[in-house]
Amino acid sequence: MIQRILFCIATILLVSAPLEGSGRDGVITELNSSDLVKGTEEAQAWRVYFDGCIGLTVPPQPLSNTFNMNTVWPEMDGWQSVSRWALENEHMEAAILTSASRIIIGLPYGSESVPKSYRDAGIFVEIGEDDRLHDLNFSYIETVQLASLWTTIECYRLLQSGEADRASKLAMAQLIVLRKFCDRIFLDEKIAFMKMLGDGLANFRDMMYMYQEAITPEKFREIAREWIPYLRVDSSRLLMPVGDQIVAKALLDELFTTRGDADSAKFREILTDIQVKEEPLTRFGAARFWESMAYIHSGHGASVEKLEKIYDDWWRRWRLRAFHPQLNIDSELEKSNPVKYAAVRLIVRDIQGLFYQRDVLWTQINGTAVSAAFCGYKNHYGVYPKSLKMLYAQFLHRTSNLDRFKDLEKRTDSDWSLYNAPVGHFHYRRIDKKTALDTENSDRLWIDANACILYSVAADKEDNRGSNEATDLILWPPVKVLERNAGITK
Repeated sequence: MIQRILFCIATILLVSAPLEGSGRDGVITELNSSDLVKGTEEAQAWRVYFDGCIGLTVPPQPLSNTFNMNTVWPEMDGWQSVSRWALENEHMEAAILTSASRIIIGLPYGSESVPKSYRDAGIFVEIGEDDRLHDLNFSYIETVQLASLWTTIECYRLLQSGEADRASKLAMAQLIVLRKFCDRIFLDEKIAFMKMLGDGLANFRDMMYMYQEAITPEKFREIAREWIPYLRVDSSRLLMPVGDQIVAKALLDELFTTRGDADSAKFREILTDIQVKEEPLTRFGAARFWESMAYIHSGHGASVEKLEKIYDDWWRRWRLRAFHPQLNIDSELEKSNPVKYAAVRLIVRDIQGLFYQRDVLWTQINGTAVSAAFCGYKNHYGVYPKSLKMLYAQFLHRTSNLDRFKDLEKRTDSDWSLYNAPVGHFHYRRIDKKTALDTENSDRLWIDANACILYSVAADKEDNRGSNEATDLILWPPVKVLERNAGITK
């Protein structure tokens, strides 16, 4: 009987106690065991890509809000020096094309996992800076921003010199590489690269607009039907970030004793530091709060279970179709007790914003495919189509003409089975006369007659006729081009 009791106690302690080796080393080992990180050298792109980046010479200007992949174009001030910089770094073209053909990026986590030359260049992900497991450093993202800047300049340079086919291939390869970066496993990485990919798609539409006549209908067809759909970000292709969950689990292990009780000293030290990073003026009050919270907080086992429930709930939501009724129900994070699970609620990064960013990117991808399709139609027939349905079969897949933000009106939930997709089509119309477009900075632009407009209803899900960039997502014509033509940006 005594042996039985001892066995039960040992089992309880084993279940509730933090796992040995779950600190920084254990986290890095688990992160680098992911299928999105490990792989053969032939399958990984990170060495080819970043070796090329290390070889980049110093650009004419440092990266900034005024000099990046969104601000460069052939008539900008200083274009000659910028294009010369792109020309002298043509080795990057091979690096990007090769990287696009690889399966994953595969950059390992932990600064010690990359060569010293990479660390010196800031190409690494540091997990647990200064022995604080919750401090992460994704410094390599700036290098990807620099490479994206180079690619954008080089594509414009090639288009200017009449090498439209080469420019198209390079631009598409860069989009594929950025799409692979979107598969990284931390929330901050995903958000950064999803936005970067969206910017790359906007630049691609900008190039199609400026050099439409230089690109053949056949190439536009290839872009619309084969290239752009490859970037899919549906739930089966773009996965939720798991890195934050792994770090959160390890943090919980640090916050509790081997008996599974909250460690008041660790609560005060670690949780105060996490809170102060977001709210610098709350250190004194936060320290007292977290020390007292340790005495009423749930134990290790219950906290880990709550953490898993929160992520399981997000995984279910991630796989749901757009506008599913369950998406309107409070998440497990929102429903969790703010006292019993205070540490869990602080440690867990709310990823609801990632759902929105995925919808924006999904819409950008589809919108770019549609834009390429009607550009091909225009080059072939001399006019833009009256309806997007005229593009089907020849220039566009039906599944690309979907606006992720546009709901379908249905009588009952069973009506979902009547449709191939749970969302509506983009809004599109030919422009017969000069039409006004208001931008987010309150400037009014004009779309010329005999053009067309393509837009998404965007986050407010209301059709505002594509008359205001602040309420509708304008996909065509590119707003940047209209602003340049109006002299608003230079």
